[in-house]
Amino acid sequence: MTSIMKKEIFEEPGVVKNLIQNYVTPNDKINIDLPQKVDNIVIVASGSSYNCAAIAAPLFIEYANIPCECEYSSEFILQKKHFITPDSLYIFVSQSGETSDTLNALKMIKQEGVKTMCITNAKDSAMWKLCDYKILSDAGEEKSIASTKALTAQILCSMLVLLKLKHKNNSDISGYLNTLRRLPAYLERIKSDEEKIEETAKTVATYNNISILGNKNYYPIAKEGALKIKETCYLNVMAYPFGEFMHGHVAVLNQKSIVIAIIDEENAQFAVRNLKKIKEEYNPQIVCITSVQEVQAGDINIYIKTKRKMKAIFGSLMTLQLIACKMAAILDKNPDSPKGLKKVVKD
Repeated sequence: MTSIMKKEIFEEPGVVKNLIQNYVTPNDKINIDLPQKVDNIVIVASGSSYNCAAIAAPLFIEYANIPCECEYSSEFILQKKHFITPDSLYIFVSQSGETSDTLNALKMIKQEGVKTMCITNAKDSAMWKLCDYKILSDAGEEKSIASTKALTAQILCSMLVLLKLKHKNNSDISGYLNTLRRLPAYLERIKSDEEKIEETAKTVATYNNISILGNKNYYPIAKEGALKIKETCYLNVMAYPFGEFMHGHVAVLNQKSIVIAIIDEENAQFAVRNLKKIKEEYNPQIVCITSVQEVQAGDINIYIKTKRKMKAIFGSLMTLQLIACKMAAILDKNPDSPKGLKKVVKD
């Protein structure tokens, strides 16, 4: 029997296609309302939505040249002071628009008179009503507890916001938008590699000591992959940046461990060098999810063919989502209703 989680992962190409059609015109205008001026951004979220924030924050800096930070909602609430300018934009990300700690963070910062935006899958939710600017991620109802298609939609919405801000600086964004228009077909190709992904999941499911590594934008994707396996398989999986992993954390490895590494062109040389050291000194099983065909550094290599970072982000994410979903089935767990978890976290 096909799980709801798998069904929702397989809906992601359609979700992406609909979002592009809804928000981007044929002449490359992005139909999203934004403040006239933005000089810094703070993104606040929890759970998978926080991983969206952590993926997006460095992209705002890289592509839109706007300082951007991300914070866990629960930590944000505890801070007594926040950095605010007249042109600050605080973005709150929540699938339901009702997540209690994110909603409380929004209510708190609203008292400071800050411009606020929400990215949510629930129109007319509490966050939708409170925010000055709002984006409907429009992923359709997500029934599985473990978020997949809603997260993909949140990341895409974040990218559209940063591209609109980039365009405000008179930068040409047509190439980036064309990359996103090709994203649905790219994700269909990731789906077509299901057999290889399932074989990989069978291997990963035999281990209790699992580490997922990624650099820069791929570190929060590694964290999301770890979260998905935790939620669906009840295994203690850890995620690390490549370089940081070598500072002590690597000591947890042995022949009964497995490492999943996310590799793209920017970090390929650095990643392969570290994986070689890891293999020589600890001999764990290694799985590489790579957009670089020449990289064959793993015992298992999954090739997510693309030279575009914006596509590789989604390709590596979908691959990890499918690995987690397949692992749950192999381990006879129900990925749609993990024990003790709810779709909306409230007080």
